[in-house]
Amino acid sequence: MTRVLRSVALVAGAVALLAPHAVRAAADDKPGYQTVSFAQLSDFDYEVPDLLVDGGGPPPPNVVPAKVKALNGRKVAVRGFMLPLDLDQHGVSQFLLNGSFDMCYFGAPVRMNEWILVTMKGGKKTPFTHLATLAYGTLEVGEEKKGGRVMSLYRMQADGAEIAR
Repeated sequence: MTRVLRSVALVAGAVALLAPHAVRAAADDKPGYQTVSFAQLSDFDYEVPDLLVDGGGPPPPNVVPAKVKALNGRKVAVRGFMLPLDLDQHGVSQFLLNGSFDMCYFGAPVRMNEWILVTMKGGKKTPFTHLATLAYGTLEVGEEKKGGRVMSLYRMQADGAEIAR
């Protein structure tokens, strides 16, 4: 196969792989909510100090970009994978939502800006699923600290969550 034909085949293959994701993103639009991706939320360096290495010293300078800070208080819809924190026979009331299935179930390390702490509003529960989930509600952006430690960077008061299309 010539180099030109190989290049065309590679481009065609890439388009074929990406096309379903483009369709899926459009299908996940939720009326009244801004669609936000984990690519947007995690497209910057954010590191918390390693207590074993840094000795609990001052945290590195983390700067949340203005475009991400602008999402604070906004109604957003985010597609990801659920790791339940509060689960019973009626469903899940609190969970971590992150952008990769591997981060939930296979122990892949996550950065602080690669997950959202989702709490369902008003005692609601959503069914647990291992499938892609669309969570939608009001996003809070900023460091939540307890005892001097950053506990979360993103939190959502969810109006709902459903299996993503």
